[in-house]
Amino acid sequence: MGPTPSKERSSVGVPTRGQVARTFDEIARSFDESRADPWPEVVAFAGSLPSGSRVIDLGCGNGRHAQVLLQSRHRVVAFDASRRLLDYARRRARDGDIVLGDLCALPFGSASFDAAIAVASVHHLPTAADRLVALREIARILRPRGRALLMAWAFEQPRFQETMALRKDRRGPGVGDVWVPWRAGGKDVDRFYHLFEDGELPRLALDAALRVERYFRSGDNYAVVAERNG
Repeated sequence: MGPTPSKERSSVGVPTRGQVARTFDEIARSFDESRADPWPEVVAFAGSLPSGSRVIDLGCGNGRHAQVLLQSRHRVVAFDASRRLLDYARRRARDGDIVLGDLCALPFGSASFDAAIAVASVHHLPTAADRLVALREIARILRPRGRALLMAWAFEQPRFQETMALRKDRRGPGVGDVWVPWRAGGKDVDRFYHLFEDGELPRLALDAALRVERYFRSGDNYAVVAERNG
């Protein structure tokens, strides 16, 4: 089971972060069944870190990327807001620490981690303020010169051409907000996404006091590798 080919719809209202988490609780089983392979960018990032680094996977989902980090001999925390997804993460990342919480209020001390990944997670935060707070939290928990891999869905995808055309003259809050259906339990469950326009993700990282090492497009995603200043 997995995402349906149903048409995405534009934003109708903005969910709370708690509602987003409950959406992933609802689709956790089918999500786990369809999400086994790690993203190659995560594999490369994990291999670029010194062995034994303390790394946090923010929005770890079913733990497939935490598993990669563990296989690369790092000390890993798998973190997510969905309790049910964390049940699956425990199976894949059983040698790591599993933590339930909010990406906008990380329950860790400052300068606690050598590295962080936030892959396909920041784009589920419902407001621009939430996304900025989350990246500032990432910067806070990184040690000086600590590195982060950030990846989010691109607005400029062929599947969103109609949405792009309708919003081409708009700017500001909500422009990139869409709901994308997922088939679970015999029904469509809508997931909230903020689609990032070209240049938006590195600007957000800079606003959060991160230094951007690299910015690139990878398939339907934008990616930033960043470093904490100071």
